[in-house]
Amino acid sequence: MSLPSFAFSTQEVGPEFAFEAYRDLYAGGADVARIGPDFYAQVQAYRLDRMILFKRRLNGLQHSRSPQRVRQDGFDHITLHLLLEGELLAGPPGHERRVRPGEILVCDNTLPHLSRAHRVRQISTPVARELIEPLVPDLRTFHGAILPECVGGLVADFIVSLTRRSETLDSAVVSRSSAVLGMLLAAALRGHAAPTEAIVWAAVHDGPDDTGRRRREAEAHVERHLANRALSAETIAAELGISRSLLYRAFLRDGGVARFVQQRRLERARDALRRQGETRSIATLAYAYGFASEQHFNRAFRTAFGRPPGQFRTSIEQLRSDVHARGDRSWPLAAWHSELY
Repeated sequence: MSLPSFAFSTQEVGPEFAFEAYRDLYAGGADVARIGPDFYAQVQAYRLDRMILFKRRLNGLQHSRSPQRVRQDGFDHITLHLLLEGELLAGPPGHERRVRPGEILVCDNTLPHLSRAHRVRQISTPVARELIEPLVPDLRTFHGAILPECVGGLVADFIVSLTRRSETLDSAVVSRSSAVLGMLLAAALRGHAAPTEAIVWAAVHDGPDDTGRRRREAEAHVERHLANRALSAETIAAELGISRSLLYRAFLRDGGVARFVQQRRLERARDALRRQGETRSIATLAYAYGFASEQHFNRAFRTAFGRPPGQFRTSIEQLRSDVHARGDRSWPLAAWHSELY
């Protein structure tokens, strides 16, 4: 049984419509811009369980996820970009770095990102967050990290092999492949546990090395204790053995520690509301993610994401229903991405 697949080529669309057609394909997840006269794109996509494989040839293209888009679409999956050839400059906006062939760029879709591709051949692999995060609790700190072959080689080999065999894989093998990739990636990231040579999002925000390091430690602590309503700047500082003033400096651009903690609680609750099979009530989710009351959660969620949590959940369920009702008669990217959370 073959995998669900889809192909796109600007050569088949025609030069007068090529860019607009490509931009429309990615409109649900990224803003796309031309960065040169010789734009072209070829995409072959395969849907696996909790994972997508994209074989791509790109030239003269920029993809970006702005803070506004990140807040609006709520994507939370991890995307791996394995560069096979060409020039790829990518990372957090303003801090892009060159990816070399054989290296893997790690992107957390809960954070802004920008990439520029020139004569690139790559395999991009969106993976469900839940397959990795239990094994790598500080997963967000790896946003923008570039894994060299000595660290990510096994992951790269698996992605290449999976892609090469994508049209002949047995369905039982397919159902286990995403979990295997998650474990391989987790092992690679743990072997790369202090990505000092990578531009990770925490360091981008906080500048000085010590402040950036303290922020990463604080972020990891926050992620482990989001359900604890007593979590505060005081308890975090005491647990990490640092002064409150240093902690405040690390989160200055977030509006302070308390605001960061609430934002992460809201994001994790939103992730849960998007997840297929999540049946807990709004009140139960509010308490599970550290909110003092359902009313407080409703107000904060509406302020952050423009609508109350119940309405957000309904809209996600409607999106799934709509894209699956249409089937694969059109570009199925929205439907496939909806299966990652």
